[in-house]
This record gives sequence, C-alpha cells and structure tokens, in this order.
Amino acid sequence: MSHGAIVVENCHVAGELGDARGMKTSLLFLVLAACGSDSSNIDAKAGGGSDAKVFMDAPAALATCSDYCTTITSACTGAANSQYGSMVTCISSCSHFPVGTAGEQSGDSLQCRDYHAHAALVDPVTHCVHAGPSGGSVCGTPCQGFCDLAVAECPTQYPNAGGCATTCAGMTAGSAFNSSIQSGNNVSCRVYHATAASTDPGTHCPHIAAPSAAPCM
Repeated sequence: MSHGAIVVENCHVAGELGDARGMKTSLLFLVLAACGSDSSNIDAKAGGGSDAKVFMDAPAALATCSDYCTTITSACTGAANSQYGSMVTCISSCSHFPVGTAGEQSGDSLQCRDYHAHAALVDPVTHCVHAGPSGGSVCGTPCQGFCDLAVAECPTQYPNAGGCATTCAGMTAGSAFNSSIQSGNNVSCRVYHATAASTDPGTHCPHIAAPSAAPCM
C-alpha cells in the first residue's frame, strides 16, 4: 500500500514522513488498515527513524477547513455516508465550528471532525457521521452542530445559542445524519438545511425554523 513517497509492505513503512499534518494522519489510518488496529504490529521507519511513534506521537498541527473538507468529501461518499452537498458547502459550514485542539477525538470542534474524517478513510460507516456537521454525538451532539450553523447563518430564526439549544432539544432527533436527509420534522433535516444555508440563506433558513416551513415539517 502506498501513500505518496510512503510504501507500506508487510507492516513496514519506508519513505519520508515529512511534517504535513494531513499526511501523518492519513498515513496512520492507512497503516492501521494494512496491519490491523493494534499499532504494535507496525514497524515504521522514516528516513532511518524509529518506530510507529514517529507519526503517532508527533505533535499535530491544527487542521484547516480546507484540510478537513478535502478529506471528508473524499472519504464520505454515497447516500449513506455523504455529509455535505458540495465542497463549497463544506468550507462555508466549517468556518462556524469551534476550532478545538489538534488531534482531539471527541467534542464539538473542527479538530475532532477532522480526526474522524481521516478515520473514515478506513471505516466510513462508523466515522463519517462523527466527522460531519451533526458530530454524530461524538464530535458534539447533533443539536450542538446544528446550532453552530443556525445561529451563524440564520439569526432571524435563531438569534442566540441558548435559544437554539432549547428549541433543538424539543425536536425529534431523526435518523443518524447524512446529506440525503432533506425532509421530515427532525434535527437531521434541519442540519442539512443549515449546511445549505451557508451558501444560500434566503432559501434554506426558513426550512430550519421551528415550526418549520416545508420540507422540515
């Protein structure tokens, strides 16, 4: 298995890891896919360096929206896993998530979503919803993800975070989020239209109100 200048063969990594956060994170999941989830199986060499700790313990740089959206739109495809209608929608929505701490794996933040976007390269069924705007109750609750977007994009409907959180708590959750859920009186429908409002608020902000206009009703 190869990744740029990196070659993974029989759980041995040959090549230069470099310093790019995205390469290190992607490489980690590619190696785990090749060698099993137990990192003790991995023999990693970076220009004659040491073991798997070369990339597993290296300080991570903060992911950007471009990093995150490039990864999630590649990893999470198809009706069941897709999280955004387009790259533009992802970038526009991403700007409203709290930045968080590099490498964190839980909590409502861009960094958590980026971590799970990379994990979705190996296991999209598990991780795409965690990486997406709803957070999948791992990278925040669906109401947290929804309100990050709704308050920023649709202040007429949701003028403040506290009111949004209270309103959202009274909604039906709906199915686990993916971007094909675009109708129904539930949080997942409103998450979709909140992401869409990042590029077209005039059309989509009315859809996320409670009570809502169609189609989230």
